[in-house]
Amino acid sequence: MNENNKNNNNNDNVKPLNEMTKEERTNYSLRRAPDYHGKEESVLNSSRTKCWEARDKYFKCLDDNKEDDSKCKEFYNELNNSCLKSWSEYFIKKRISDKNKEAFLNRKD
Repeated sequence: MNENNKNNNNNDNVKPLNEMTKEERTNYSLRRAPDYHGKEESVLNSSRTKCWEARDKYFKCLDDNKEDDSKCKEFYNELNNSCLKSWSEYFIKKRISDKNKEAFLNRKD
């Protein structure tokens, strides 16, 4: 059996992504994840926890340093390495939005 046949046999039972249900796509993605160990829920919970902890550390650093992000690069990098890009972007945009909202509501006319 040549190498191409081996590869085709390994992929025979995998449907194209556009034919998978949402649940099948999630399970397929989890199996392909680098930290997958067979327990989908624990992988997701562990990843979320790492991401949220990194977010909290970064935001605490920003709070402690009067929003000077040059002093928080280590925590910013940890956030980006621990979270999906879309999550870290969302957290940062939401923080900015919340800070702007708070400043607007606390302004003195």
